[in-house]
Amino acid sequence: MTHPNQENQESHRVQKRARLVDRLMAGVISVGGLTIIAAVLGMMVFIAKEALPLFKPPSSAALSAFKLPPSQGLLLDESGKAAVLVSPREGLHVHRLPDGHLLSTSTDGPKRPWLSHTPLQPRGELLVQGEDGKLTAGALKWAKPSGENNPANWTLEPNWQGSVPVLGAIQKLLSFRLTEGTGLGGGRTLRVVASTSSGLAWLEASLDETQPIALKLVPLPSGLNATCAIWNLDARALYVGTQEGAILDFKMEGEPELLTRSEFGEPISSLGFTIGGTSLLVGGAKGKLAAYQQVRVNEVFQLQPFHAFPALDGEVLGFTYGLRDKRFLAWTSTQVVVDHLTTERRLFSVMVDQATQATIAPRGDLILVGTTDGRVRSWSLSAPHADVSQKSLWGKVHYEGYEKPDFVWQSTGGTDDFEPKFGMMPLIFGTLKGTLYAMLFALPLAIFAALYTSQFASLNLRNTIKPAVEIMAALPSVVLGFLAGLVLAPLFEKIAVELLLFPFATLFCMLLLIPFWSRLPQKWRTIWGDGREVIWVAPLLILGLFVAYQTGPWFERAFLGGSYRAWLQSAHGITFDQRNSLVVGFAMGFAVIPIIFTISEDALNSVPKSLTSASLACGASPWQTAWRVVLPTASPGIFSAVMVGLGRAIGETMIVLMATGNTPVMDWSPFNGMRTLAANIAVEIPEAPLHGSLYRVLFLAALLLFAFTFVLNTIAELVRQRLRKRFETF
Repeated sequence: MTHPNQENQESHRVQKRARLVDRLMAGVISVGGLTIIAAVLGMMVFIAKEALPLFKPPSSAALSAFKLPPSQGLLLDESGKAAVLVSPREGLHVHRLPDGHLLSTSTDGPKRPWLSHTPLQPRGELLVQGEDGKLTAGALKWAKPSGENNPANWTLEPNWQGSVPVLGAIQKLLSFRLTEGTGLGGGRTLRVVASTSSGLAWLEASLDETQPIALKLVPLPSGLNATCAIWNLDARALYVGTQEGAILDFKMEGEPELLTRSEFGEPISSLGFTIGGTSLLVGGAKGKLAAYQQVRVNEVFQLQPFHAFPALDGEVLGFTYGLRDKRFLAWTSTQVVVDHLTTERRLFSVMVDQATQATIAPRGDLILVGTTDGRVRSWSLSAPHADVSQKSLWGKVHYEGYEKPDFVWQSTGGTDDFEPKFGMMPLIFGTLKGTLYAMLFALPLAIFAALYTSQFASLNLRNTIKPAVEIMAALPSVVLGFLAGLVLAPLFEKIAVELLLFPFATLFCMLLLIPFWSRLPQKWRTIWGDGREVIWVAPLLILGLFVAYQTGPWFERAFLGGSYRAWLQSAHGITFDQRNSLVVGFAMGFAVIPIIFTISEDALNSVPKSLTSASLACGASPWQTAWRVVLPTASPGIFSAVMVGLGRAIGETMIVLMATGNTPVMDWSPFNGMRTLAANIAVEIPEAPLHGSLYRVLFLAALLLFAFTFVLNTIAELVRQRLRKRFETF
């Protein structure tokens, strides 16, 4: 027989053990919850840390200054360890940086002293008129042993071509191009523009020419005096700046033909290009700085100003550019600046004394400035994300080749001179558009299905429908995207008119059959059992689909001219894409419906039976009870279901990726595709260089998705709590 004290002690030990277990589990759960919160916050911090460098301002630092012989041209090696100086009397000198030590001198090339030469181009190209008056084109290349980082062991290898004799005295060579080839190695035709005592002149000659070539005057309009000129990239156009502030665009196929004249507003002192040769840089005698491009207006190309930059202090003396992005350098005798074409950001500005020449390294990270006293000063420049700004991310930007500013996303191109376009608005718009079409399809079906299942369906039917809908949530997104892109999209394109007519045909059939429904015997109406009358909807839908399928071709011929795609294009200017927003809305809605249905059905079932019983007892019909009592009471849970479904639609990736054309366009048309933030990350991340601008912009997109989700969840919780207090029952 057990003593009562022993039983009390045993009970006490059991209770103590239970309390310890409860405390332990509470601690484990708390630690787990805090760990999840910490992990989410850690991810947010990491994403923000990767995105924030986009907004870091550029920085620069003054480096060493050294003395060099007088020269009229500077060229930096890509590594920033060596510089080439052009001296009309001594030729080409190679100096080591940053101390300026002379490494070598190139004595090859045209006979010295050179009478004139063009400005040294960023790729090492120049045209020289030797002492004998002949024109020779050169390209400066480096020979570097593999793995050799010491510039003392590098060899400058100028490639000189041609020796074209010229009739007439040239005062200054302004610009040249070699055409009909791939660069200097394959080019055979030389085009030159120069200033002479008689005015602006040009010539065209073969590099193999041995007979003297006469200069031909460029026919300027009366009253205009040329100050500078430059060929475009293929030498089919010549741009001329004048003392009167006019920019002249000459077509140079055959005899010069003046196409357009643009007014700059002040005397033009310098012309140049950015990388790619598309944007024409114009500098004024009073420091005005702008960029122009050729655009087609009414089938005619015209020069259009499309970027403006802060004015410089004095007359703009020249331009040069980097070979990695759209940054360019401009200088006056007292100021040197580096601007970025696309973003219009001023990356670098420094005041100097009597600058005669300036250049920027191919990478855009080193700047050299020569002055009249023979000193060369240098600065480092750190601006790794110069092609990104607040305006380029969120605003309209005027890009090369576009007639007007626009929101554009295009991260990569086929050439090195591509202008990245990191506009986030098309991606945000695509995310909202895809979510809208998905919710338009999913919300009514999911909520009304939940209302019917919880309030009207029989228990057996409810136990069949709910598991079946929940199984839909187990379908992988990639499978839904695969079916949507390869099956639904072609099918929708084929029967688009029939699908448009389907709801109207179903409604028409329902109106026809309603009078016969009340005349059916009770046993026919409840043939599947009480609470299963909805099964009669299935034959009604089949009948509506049959009617739509039969009338669709007739409707298309009678009202759409025989082709709905041609009718959309001709009547409304709408292009029908096979993978469009309707396909995405259907497929993504199919993925969202199970989430909204399940949570909504649980919320509706949680409404106390006392409320429904009281409503029915007061004479309300089951539908009135469901609509006016059950639905408002369950609205907090339904709203939460909608917000969860909305978050699911916003973050969807694979369905959008596979079921749309992934075109980042801003168009509400249901017949066009879109590109969402999530799909863009999936598409672009394999091609994003580590820590590059695209890489960090994608992290910014991820941060936006994170923010969207956080804001949605916060709003959902606030609204849910307010609705809960409003409809709270005891």
